[in-house]
Amino acid sequence: MLGLFDRRSGAGSRPRRRRAIAAILGALAVAGVAYGVTNWVVGLSGGSSGEGQSGSVSNISISAIASPAATNLLYPGGSGDVVVTISNPNSFPVTITAVNLPTNTTYATGYTTSALSTTQTGCLAATPSGVTWSFATGTSGSSHTLTTPLTIAASGQANNPLTVSLTSDASMSTTAPAACENTYFSMPALTGVSATGGAATATTSPATDSWTS
Repeated sequence: MLGLFDRRSGAGSRPRRRRAIAAILGALAVAGVAYGVTNWVVGLSGGSSGEGQSGSVSNISISAIASPAATNLLYPGGSGDVVVTISNPNSFPVTITAVNLPTNTTYATGYTTSALSTTQTGCLAATPSGVTWSFATGTSGSSHTLTTPLTIAASGQANNPLTVSLTSDASMSTTAPAACENTYFSMPALTGVSATGGAATATTSPATDSWTS
């Protein structure tokens, strides 16, 4: 009886083994087909490309600002600070390396308050006030290099607008009228800047800078 039981057991296991082997062979066949597809090498047609677009360039703007207040104040024969904000409307940083000044006979207009809304009688550009940009020359558009380049961040980013105190970059002549005492000045418009756009680390606001010649 024991021998008969063994033969049946062996005979009964063979179909299971055959099914297991068939399953393994089927899996290998499927894997072989998948692997065969990855061996079909596909090349790239010449001239394949994508489309990009560069941004447009807009001018920056420089404006007077009351706060922070100038530290060095003007007096006849002396120089004082000028505080400005610089706004960059572009989608990329802009770095300024120099400014272009009007002539040394283009004078600032005096105002009664830091709001620069009411002019100071007797201290106008036409008086003249005697207040000009430091190191301006007799030629309009003279270029003056900043001690440190200023980088204004892209539009919508921190440090744009950038607040800058230009140290001792306003001058008052010895002939400035007495009416210009305790007066706020709107400096003459700059005639231009030397600036470039492109990747750069933004200057942190508020900043201090100047030109010295």
